[in-house]
Amino acid sequence: MNRLARILVVALLGVFVFAIAVPAFATESSDEEVTSTTVEAVPISAGDSPAVVIPPVTEEVEEQPWTARFMYPLFGGLAVLIIGGLAIGYNRSIRRRYQVVG
Repeated sequence: MNRLARILVVALLGVFVFAIAVPAFATESSDEEVTSTTVEAVPISAGDSPAVVIPPVTEEVEEQPWTARFMYPLFGGLAVLIIGGLAIGYNRSIRRRYQVVG
């Protein structure tokens, strides 16, 4: 394995490890954000039906963390570039090593 290929392999492994480590350390503590939903009881009279009307619960749209928006596409693009560079370097080394007799 030549020097460039070793550097590219080490760089690819570093990018992979960094991509795995960043989301692991970017967790937020959700203990402070614990909320409970309360539903008001509706009094039942003789003429009403025995059902309790529960209002629909609206879920808040949660914004993606910055790791999903920026880091994952960056590491995906870097991985594609590194693998492409390795393929091109390998093909060039093969071309220099062998010669077609014709």
